[in-house]
Amino acid sequence: MAEITLKGLAHSYSKSPSSHSDYAIRQMDHVWHQGGAYALLGPSGCGKSTLLNIISGLLEPSEGDVLFDGHRVNELPPEERNIAQVFQFPVIYDTMTVY
Repeated sequence: MAEITLKGLAHSYSKSPSSHSDYAIRQMDHVWHQGGAYALLGPSGCGKSTLLNIISGLLEPSEGDVLFDGHRVNELPPEERNIAQVFQFPVIYDTMTVY
């Protein structure tokens, strides 16, 4: 696992956000250290999926940087990030069975 660092990260789905309420994720800094076990918890609509989509490269942040082991990856497409996410509801895996 790589160390994942967020520096000044913020995201808005609005093209020109004018207030804090326009942001799905308000500006934040955070580090997930290599080898740790982490949980991302919060109420519906608080930005958990948006944050995971930014880290995995499915969304580009409006502001700030995403770093893997100190290397900026904002412009890297998802397939080049060597990272994955598993969604809570297995809708994309409906043909598979878990035992």
